[in-house]
Amino acid sequence: MRNWLWMFSVCHCVILLHPSQTFDVSYIRPFRLATQLLKQLDPAIRERLSTTEHFASSARLAHPKLLFVFQSNSASMHLPLKKGRHGFVTQCKHLAVEMESQVFHIMRKCRLLPKHHGVHALAYLPRLNDVRDPFVLFMDGRAIPSTDHPTTKHVDTAQYYISQLSATSPQYTEHNEEVILTSFIRRNVAAIFSQNETCLPEELVGQPLYLPPLTAWLEAADTLYNLLCVEGGEVWSDPAVLKITQQLDPDGVYSESRCQKALPIATSTYMDNLPSHYTKAFHEAQLGNAIQALKTRARGPAYEAHATRLEEECNAVWSVAKHACEGVSLTGNACVLPLHDDERTHSNRLRMRSACSCGRSMSYRTDPFTLISANTEFYSLLTEKCCSTLAQTRTIGPPDLRWSVAVLGPTTSYQTNTGVEHPGFLPGTQLLLPWDLPAEDCPTDTKRAWNKRNARCYVGYEYECSKGHRFFCSQGGVPVKSTVKEGAGAALVSAECQLYTNCPSHTSKPLLAQLMRLYVCAPEGIPMSLRPIIVYRGNMIDLTANDAINLAPGKMSVVRLPYVYCDPDRAPLPLDLEAHLRRCPLAPTRQRKNKGKAA
Repeated sequence: MRNWLWMFSVCHCVILLHPSQTFDVSYIRPFRLATQLLKQLDPAIRERLSTTEHFASSARLAHPKLLFVFQSNSASMHLPLKKGRHGFVTQCKHLAVEMESQVFHIMRKCRLLPKHHGVHALAYLPRLNDVRDPFVLFMDGRAIPSTDHPTTKHVDTAQYYISQLSATSPQYTEHNEEVILTSFIRRNVAAIFSQNETCLPEELVGQPLYLPPLTAWLEAADTLYNLLCVEGGEVWSDPAVLKITQQLDPDGVYSESRCQKALPIATSTYMDNLPSHYTKAFHEAQLGNAIQALKTRARGPAYEAHATRLEEECNAVWSVAKHACEGVSLTGNACVLPLHDDERTHSNRLRMRSACSCGRSMSYRTDPFTLISANTEFYSLLTEKCCSTLAQTRTIGPPDLRWSVAVLGPTTSYQTNTGVEHPGFLPGTQLLLPWDLPAEDCPTDTKRAWNKRNARCYVGYEYECSKGHRFFCSQGGVPVKSTVKEGAGAALVSAECQLYTNCPSHTSKPLLAQLMRLYVCAPEGIPMSLRPIIVYRGNMIDLTANDAINLAPGKMSVVRLPYVYCDPDRAPLPLDLEAHLRRCPLAPTRQRKNKGKAA
């Protein structure tokens, strides 16, 4: 419709091309609405044209003359073959006269002529039955070349007509000159330029015909095109204008009404139970729910525009005020702070209860976002309060993969009936497993001391979950019970041990517990060598860097493993349920002189 308004405002002549020989009355409704719109837009058009030199006093560049061209052929008109081409041409003339009368009376009855709207009429028709100025033409559709494709047929026809208008030698030279399009258009254009008052309706007699320079016409036409076809703004939001435009598309009006009612509901669906800040994944999930709520209630062609509007509004809510930081902790939990730069520390307000390096005390730790905070900072803080009081404690490895070895006391300090008396252990799971070392595996000078008997060692693999529950496991990741079987320690050391297992605490949602500490009670006179190797996502992580560490004989030692592991490039490794500790991380030292240092 906007293009129609522009065309009828800047053109002196408008040709309505019909692909058949009957007048399409469906044009009447848009003609009437376009006429009403021109009246409503008259002040805005005058204001825009007030700056132009030739159109300052007019709201239009021209009052167009409306011409009608119909396509027909002798077969559709049922003409006898003996009349031939001459009969067809004669019949076309009669049809044109009848059609002029029909079109004129239809448009007058529908109040579309200047008689009813004056200069605001969409277009005008010449006076009826004026043989000097006909406005209807019938053409032989068979003589017009066109493609058979339905979407391009009429386009090719119009292009052919235009080419004939500018041709010096039209292709219809064998036909009567009065029925060819070029003569028809030229005759009407000549009548327009002559300003023959006898050809104009009485309401337009005396109205000036503007024939400005081409540059001035182009400037004014461009101004009107921007106003009528491109811009929105107050002109098109005027209630009177909106009322008219809505009549053009009743289905669109219904669709717009339904979508406007559904949009607040969809927006409310998105806003329901929103946290203070949230991630992109949460935002997209909420947006999907909102769009589904809109789709359920909205109908018709306005849906896409309102869906886009809903998405823009939800994106604005999230990005402006609720966009959370997209940082993810090493345990897979997102940062819940607003979007921030690297100078601010990530946080998700999650806290886990963990034991210190020696295991004698426990404290809450924040969910780590860096390897250093996971493996060094938390344990360094607790070391100052607890572990530093031990006689022998040392940390090993780089800061991002740091682990430690501490001596809790003499082997005799461990009581087999009570187990390890540290906080957090689940009842009955705090017992170490006995490991009898054959005399032939002991150093030579200790065999005599043990009188060729097996030397007893105690070992334990401690697991810890995020709730602070601690427990020892036997072979296969089975939590230790109050009674311990003979040989359980040897079976534990000689087998691979999973790095993660389920916590046996009675919770509604099972928690994963991680292997965090190795306990060794070495017999007197028998030093033990330690070389823990972790197999993690295909990476062989040798914590001792190929150099085993010796544990002092006759001492109860505890080895604290890293909280989070990394690959050789120091990139954090995600959770891997298949990760495990390789078999035989502990072994008695056969020689007195060892490469490693004693703890």
